[in-house]
Amino acid sequence: MDEAVNGAEAVAKAKELQPQILLLDLIMPEMGGVEVLEALAGAGLPTRVIVLTGADDDDLLARCIQSGAQGYLLKDAASNQLVDAIHTVAQGGCWLPADLTEKLFRGMAKKPTGGDSAKLSLLTAREVEVLKLLGEARTNSEIADQLYISEHTAKVHVSRILEKLGLSTRSEAVRFAIRSGVVQA
Repeated sequence: MDEAVNGAEAVAKAKELQPQILLLDLIMPEMGGVEVLEALAGAGLPTRVIVLTGADDDDLLARCIQSGAQGYLLKDAASNQLVDAIHTVAQGGCWLPADLTEKLFRGMAKKPTGGDSAKLSLLTAREVEVLKLLGEARTNSEIADQLYISEHTAKVHVSRILEKLGLSTRSEAVRFAIRSGVVQA
């Protein structure tokens, strides 16, 4: 058993150790959980991944499964659910608690709307770039690094995006980015 302090280290250790099961948090420094999933899938490792997260978001759930997760579990789940998930995934199956199955189907059923296109036209090119990174569940720090701007400037862009789109939270921005096709779920 081993652990990593960030996403990049998780990928490196998975490549080195090739564990049967990897429990993965989505919110990590340097490389987010979805990026870790994509890197592991691209590496062709035999490691099977269970996402263990506090992110109760149907769009993010769908993205994780599409990126290669074989299980998804919220951190507040009962310990017996985690044990069941590990056993099921280790035996080659997939695991999703019943209450999250509905979220998965809702997330997959969302379609872009004409109103989304009109709202997107309100954003500057830079704000669309930031929205794309938001849709990839990037932090302000990661957005700043990716776009070579300060973290303060990234926060300002995020605030303006939320205001222009009439959204209240980053999670809503992630859903909007996926629904509008700015990022692919």
